[in-house]
Parts: sequence; C-alpha cells; structure tokens
Amino acid sequence: MNKLDLHSKIYRFDNDDNLYFVTIILVDGKPIADFSYYATSLTELNNTLKQNGKYFILTCWCGVPDCAGIEQGIQVTHYQDTVKWTINQPSPHRVFTFSENDYKAVITEGIKQIKEDLANLWFTHTGEYNDKLEIVPRWEDNQELIELLNIHR
Repeated sequence: MNKLDLHSKIYRFDNDDNLYFVTIILVDGKPIADFSYYATSLTELNNTLKQNGKYFILTCWCGVPDCAGIEQGIQVTHYQDTVKWTINQPSPHRVFTFSENDYKAVITEGIKQIKEDLANLWFTHTGEYNDKLEIVPRWEDNQELIELLNIHR
C-alpha cells in the first residue's frame, strides 16, 4: 500500500509580494507533481471520498486543468478496502493504491488542518486581515470550496 499525505506550503515570488497558499499531495513522502506549477483541487479531492470516477485533483494555479496541460483527470477506483489512483497526466504514468480507511482519514484530517492553517494565515498578529494571501488554485468563484473550507472573510 502507498501512503498519502497532504501538506500546505507558502510560495513567494520575487515579482510580487503576495503569499500563495498551495496544498501539496505526497505519496510515500514524495510530491506527485511540481506544485510550484500545479495545484491541488481540494473540492475534487474531497469528492473522491464518495465514488469512483475521473477527478481533476491536479489542476493549474488558476483552477483550469487544461491551462496546465491536464486533459485527463486522475482515475479513482474504490475496491473492497482500497482506493486506487491511476495518474496519466502529468507524466509519468503512475498507479497508487491506498488503504480506504487511511485514505479517508488523511483527506478529512488534511482538509481540517488546511482550514486551521488558512485561519492562522489570513489574519496578521495584530488581528488585521492579510490581503496578500491567495489560495491556489483561485478559489473566489468556487462555491464548493468556499463551503468545504468554511471561508468567511
């Protein structure tokens, strides 16, 4: 079985002063993509808990998978007590198998931790709103993500 983990990371770039909050997916301790380019759709990831299907878990920072060259979602298959991911894009082709109990716990707890991380980052130590923080992928129009993360600004 493979081991799934979720972590958040802040990216900064020399050409602007924004902070970019990115969720990174690790399998067996290694990122499944270059998260300075790709982003994790928490909405799609959360949807994988429910049923089989193709999910655009990996997307562009703007939220449009095609923009990052991803035309195929990750095939997610629930079978007995396992969850299998088949990833074709970005290359290379990979297949991961997770314990269903661990899978559900990691995603549920990961999203809970991400909520806490965002709450701590969105406000400065003086209690002022941090308007330089951006969630990647772009989240403002994603009602499902707003509800999932319970975002109130």
